[in-house]
Amino acid sequence: MHKFELPEDYALVLQEVEENGTEDFDNIAESLQLDRSRLWHIIHVLQRKGLITIHNYSQDIWINLSTKGSKLITYMLPDSGIHNN
Repeated sequence: MHKFELPEDYALVLQEVEENGTEDFDNIAESLQLDRSRLWHIIHVLQRKGLITIHNYSQDIWINLSTKGSKLITYMLPDSGIHNN
């Protein structure tokens, strides 16, 4: 895999989503204690990089890892439970 560096808060968002499978925007903000505007920026950058997908359900915003994001998390965190088969 190519060298891929992310700022720490970006990696933490990916890790948070990976741990829960699907994560609500508000839960991520609360869990990581990130300012909502900062989290919006991170989410949009990760989406542009193809690492996450965003889904709107009613008033909620849900974030999932894309296939590319899952591969990156597996690379970054090889001992991650859901990716070891």
